[in-house]
Amino acid sequence: MSIQGLLLEVRVTGCRKLRDTEFFSRQDPYVIVEYANTKLRTRTCTDGGRNPSFDEKFHIPLIEGLRELSINVWNSNTINTDDFIGSCRVPLNKVLTSGYDDASWPLQTRHMK
Repeated sequence: MSIQGLLLEVRVTGCRKLRDTEFFSRQDPYVIVEYANTKLRTRTCTDGGRNPSFDEKFHIPLIEGLRELSINVWNSNTINTDDFIGSCRVPLNKVLTSGYDDASWPLQTRHMK
């Protein structure tokens, strides 16, 4: 079955137990979902801390042969550049066979922790 052109609904609900990049205040996380040349960003969860909530939905047209999403989580900073919190790759196998995938995926830092 070809997936070319089918729409994938991606819902970013939130994060749990994020690595904290702030020393004095609560971090302001946001999530970037990447698929092929598509890059989608959630709103920033101001003072979201280690357990931000987003509940945002995106629709992405699928491309044959490309069966994973890339997820990056960042902490928004006003003065300095944003801090990288972690990333992961989400395989689309289950969603393509079952119609949904409501699993959670662990993030890795740049140092693979």
